[in-house]
Amino acid sequence: MSEKECEVYLKMKQMGKKNYARLNFFQDNIAHGRENTWKCRAGARYLYVCEDGLVHYCSQQRGYPAIPLEEYTVEDIRREFITQKGCAPRCTIACVHYTSYMDFWRAPQTIPAPERPAADELVQLQTR
Repeated sequence: MSEKECEVYLKMKQMGKKNYARLNFFQDNIAHGRENTWKCRAGARYLYVCEDGLVHYCSQQRGYPAIPLEEYTVEDIRREFITQKGCAPRCTIACVHYTSYMDFWRAPQTIPAPERPAADELVQLQTR
């Protein structure tokens, strides 16, 4: 960010509620172009269910695991809890960060990140 953008970011951060300000340190790294080292628990502690009833990591990572909610099992939750997410270092989804905070010290993620779908497989938004 430019010097002016950093100034605006810090002013806005000071205006926020102090109790949340302690939990959003990941945003400082994002603002400064740095990656975050954390254990994303999307698909386990955090579920994103799309309009088609499929469970995805989050609104920004549709396509995996893409299992219908009624078929999503405890085994799926346990698998995703220990699955690394390739998008985690630069993730901007605050609610996923917040729900994963309690796991900074728990349970290493031993399953590698799944391959990302090809760009043509991703949801493409269209305007009318």
